Order: sequence, then C-alpha cells, then structure tokens
Amino acid sequence: MIDTHCHLTYKGLHERVDAVVAAAHAAGVDRMITVGTTPADTERAVAVAQQHDGVFATLGLHPHHAMEVSDRAALISAFRRLVADCSIVALGEMGLDRHYDDPPQSEQQRALEWQLELAANYPDLPIIIHNREATEQTLEVLGRSGLPPERFVFHCFTGSNGELDAVLDFGAMVSFTGVVTFSGARELAEATARVPLDRVMVETDAPYLTPEPYRKVRPNEPQYVREVARTMAAVRGMDEAAFIETVDANAVRFFGLPPGTQA
Repeated sequence: MIDTHCHLTYKGLHERVDAVVAAAHAAGVDRMITVGTTPADTERAVAVAQQHDGVFATLGLHPHHAMEVSDRAALISAFRRLVADCSIVALGEMGLDRHYDDPPQSEQQRALEWQLELAANYPDLPIIIHNREATEQTLEVLGRSGLPPERFVFHCFTGSNGELDAVLDFGAMVSFTGVVTFSGARELAEATARVPLDRVMVETDAPYLTPEPYRKVRPNEPQYVREVARTMAAVRGMDEAAFIETVDANAVRFFGLPPGTQA
C-alpha cells in the first residue's frame, strides 16, 4: 500500500525514521512519499529517500514558510539544485492557508505563484496543493497559472461538499487523511464517495491526524494509512482490498511510482 503524503523529516518521526519505515513495511505500506515544505526540508526528505527503499520525496515551499524564501532567484536556484534528484516525484506542498493570520496572504500567494511559474518548467512532475479555508482563492491562482488541472492533487481535503465540487469541477485529484475516520467527521467521510474512483487517493499527513482506532497514538505514522482506506471503502460499499488496489493504482499513475513490492 502507498502513503501518498507524510513528513518523515518532522519531529517525532525523523529521529527514529528507520523504525518508522520498518513498521510501515511490516504493515504492508511499502511505498511512502515524504513531502518537502522548504528547500532545507526537501534536502532532508531526499536524504531519507536515498537511505530507504520505497521512500520518495517532494520539493516545495509550504505557505506557513512563505516568508523564509523572499527572494525569487533563491527559490529558482533551490529548485534547480534539488529537482534533478531521482527521488523527487512531485512539487509541493504549496498553496494557501487562511486559518492563521501569519504569514500574510499576500506573501503566501507570492510564494505559490512563484512555484507555479517554476512548475511550468517541470511538466512531468505533479503538484501537491495545501489548501486550508482558501478553496476559492487557491482555485483562482491555479486557474491563472495555465497548468493542466490534472497535475494537481488537493491533499488532506477537509472542506465542504461545495468546495469538493469546485475542486472536482476544476479537474484535480483529491486525497484524504485520517480525519475521515473521526466520529465527528461523518459528513466528510460520506463526501469521499463523491470523488470519482480514478481521482481519489489516501494519505496519513503523519505525524499529524492519526486515524481511528489509533487516534490517541502520537505521532501518526505511515503504517496507519490502511485505516483511512478502510473507512473510505466502507462508505462506498467496496471491498477493502479492491479499494486499496484502486487508490494505489491512482498514486502510481499520478506520481509515477514503481509497482509495489509487497502483497
């Protein structure tokens, strides 16, 4: 199985990454993508990917870190230096986040627009979008970029049905986390069935959002991604194994991952 979005470089996972990856493999999670949130974080992600079979990395500037790279030339240089590594399978995560006042929206949008301009130079790499309480604005920026909608995945989707419809109408993929397993998120879990089967993926966003029945476990780990798939399969009335096969095939196609090594 594939965890399409985790952060193996973050505190709680990075200092014991060997054990985290081993536990994932033991649980049948043989491929995982550790997502970069700054150029420096991407360097750490690449190092983890180079040291572990089945781990891949991404290159991006998260909106929470938009102020950390204020020079466009520096961002271009970092992208050019890092993107050539064979472990890089996507750009992002990048996007907009209105949940907090800082960094300012103008700085977040600047960082997103710069990255989208750079993404045009790497047409073979998909793009991971972080969107929190900013669906309309995010879709506007993505639409202006002129990049194909099918290059994007909205990760950790937790929006309303209306927002989900807008993302689907735009043409992007949608990925869900352990939030769908929470008792207070039944509406979101049911909404996962609105996504066409060929456009849905699953993730942990570890070390955050541990799914039930492990919700009290901290930090979250890739080994628990099956619980996300199990809940989503039940909502659709699908066989769990068939659903996992489907979302894995979507991830392989979207990220260009190698085929699985474990049953």
